[in-house]
Amino acid sequence: MVKVFLVEDEAIIRHGIRDNIDWASHGFEFAGEAGDGEYAYPLILKAQPDILVTDIKMPFMDGLELSRLVKKALPRTRIIVLSGYNEFEYAKEAIKIGISDYLLKPVSSAGLIDALKKAADEIREEREKSRLLERYFVSYEKYTEFLDKTDYSGVDRKLINDFLKLGSVEECSPFVEEYFAAIGEHNYKSLLLRQYMTMDIFYCVQEFLKKLKADPPEVPESAVDIKRVPKVIESVEMTKAYLIDEFTVALQARDRASNDRYGSVIRDAKEYIRANFSQSDLSLNRIAAHIGVSPSYFSSIFKQETGQSFVEYLTQVRMERACELLKCTSYRTSEIGEQVGYNDSHYFSAAFKKAMGQSPKEYKASQTRQE
Repeated sequence: MVKVFLVEDEAIIRHGIRDNIDWASHGFEFAGEAGDGEYAYPLILKAQPDILVTDIKMPFMDGLELSRLVKKALPRTRIIVLSGYNEFEYAKEAIKIGISDYLLKPVSSAGLIDALKKAADEIREEREKSRLLERYFVSYEKYTEFLDKTDYSGVDRKLINDFLKLGSVEECSPFVEEYFAAIGEHNYKSLLLRQYMTMDIFYCVQEFLKKLKADPPEVPESAVDIKRVPKVIESVEMTKAYLIDEFTVALQARDRASNDRYGSVIRDAKEYIRANFSQSDLSLNRIAAHIGVSPSYFSSIFKQETGQSFVEYLTQVRMERACELLKCTSYRTSEIGEQVGYNDSHYFSAAFKKAMGQSPKEYKASQTRQE
């Protein structure tokens, strides 16, 4: 049974939740209730529920403060927050604390049960992993005894982490082959050694994916399923194939994350340029400061991702707008120059001719003839 504790200051709502859900039939045990966070906290520590359902706005101690304390004391407890406030700041703070779900009032019984079942599934998955880990560490003494009799010193975590950071997908297979060669055939033929080596590498990969914040569907379920390990160590070739898959998934996730980060920076920069190109003092330093990176880093990745320098892109945006104004308005050249970020009309005319192959006046005349 998964234990649930409820904190809600409105007695009608609290009693409604408590009495209208058939807890046992859904696999839950109702472990207690309270009307405010301050009163609830010691009861929660005593009951040690698997799931805490709490309102946000309560007297004495609100739901977010209670959640912080519970997460610190009982980090495995899942927390579902109920709120009448559809405000981003509340949701952002809830995410920061590590809250599992954020439900807006009024919450139906069905909606709450769905959220509870989702949290319960996560809890059961975690319990299964814990059981496997217990089996893993119970026999750890045998493993250390085995290491004492061999020249194998265990997984080189630094080497694994360096490969995860710097290796390429194409290198996964040769890396695994070289790693096995370095271990030595007389060692890796041992089922016990393959078990612990694979578990160690599995956890290196999981820690790496966690830092990337890479989760399904981006990462296949099979790559994060610890229950596969006992099956894949049955033979040396199966172990190698499994580890190649693990490294491949991790490096592909790393490359996607890297591309996404660059893409986000470039998108933000382009949006900022298009919104502010009319300002004559728009500079690389100012844009870099706006998106929170150093000027040299911004300059480098902008060129790498777009094939243009910052100045070339800014000029392109300004000239596109200048062409539109020349075609569609009767503004003078100097006025158009000012509207696209050039205070000096002579400099604007020179820049326009360099970019478009003709002066603003010639461009306007050519567009008039075409019409």
